[in-house]
Amino acid sequence: MSIPKYLQIKQSLLYKINNGKFLPGDKFYSEAELKREYNVSGITVIKALQELTQEGYLVRYQGKGTYVSKGKKAKVVRFSDQEKYQGKQESVRVLNVEKMTDPRIAKELNINKEEAFYLIKRVRMIDDVPLLVQYSYVLSEFIKEDIGELEAFSSIYEKIKHDFEINLFQADSTEITEICFPTPSEESKLLEIEGDKPTAFIRRYTYLLEKRVVEYIETYKRWEYFSNKIEPL
Repeated sequence: MSIPKYLQIKQSLLYKINNGKFLPGDKFYSEAELKREYNVSGITVIKALQELTQEGYLVRYQGKGTYVSKGKKAKVVRFSDQEKYQGKQESVRVLNVEKMTDPRIAKELNINKEEAFYLIKRVRMIDDVPLLVQYSYVLSEFIKEDIGELEAFSSIYEKIKHDFEINLFQADSTEITEICFPTPSEESKLLEIEGDKPTAFIRRYTYLLEKRVVEYIETYKRWEYFSNKIEPL
């Protein structure tokens, strides 16, 4: 089956946009120029331009012409944390597990401000160097009242899977990363860094069905171990 002519033109134009022939904001070809270059009818040219406009590559202004978009619609990409400590020995030290209330955290968990939840405070180590300090706030219904040994919380998801047969490893999540500077004093001490050093501050929400937040996490990570990679799917 042959490819329609307008799709051939569209792909040709898209190649030129993506390979730097036109920069964001540049004026694009006119319909007359495209008709001459590709030796096609105006209808064919218009259809190709319309699809590129609908997909966010072009912007068309009445009486002014067609321009390359400055804000092309987003592509689907993979955003991954690059572990800069591969091959090193990892361990987790659980500092504290407690049931508590806090209106600020309750808001993040989307529960009543008087409702209790659990805080699990941990430090993750790489070859005995503190990598990150993590505060995990979990709905109380997912933590058994008989807490037992703190070491059982070195992997919260493993414990919840064991206690309730709920697999949060495959749950949906949202993660937001910011630069924290200066790093708060308590976290600086736990990470064994100077107070004037930055950290990556990461907030993460883990959801059950219907976008119910089951866990909210705040993490301070040493800046020299923070690296992310963005790549198309």
